[in-house]
Amino acid sequence: MADYKPGNMDIREQERTFASFLRFTQWVVGIVLVVLVFLALANA
Repeated sequence: MADYKPGNMDIREQERTFASFLRFTQWVVGIVLVVLVFLALANA
C-alpha cells in the first residue's frame, strides 16, 4: 500500500460500463414511454 498514488487508477472500463448503462436506460425509458402512449391511445 505504500506505493499507492491517489488518482492513478485506470477507470476506462468503468466509464465504458457507465456509458452503456446510460444508453440502456435511455432505451428502456423510450420503450416504456411508447408503450404508455400506445396503451393510452388504445384505451380511448
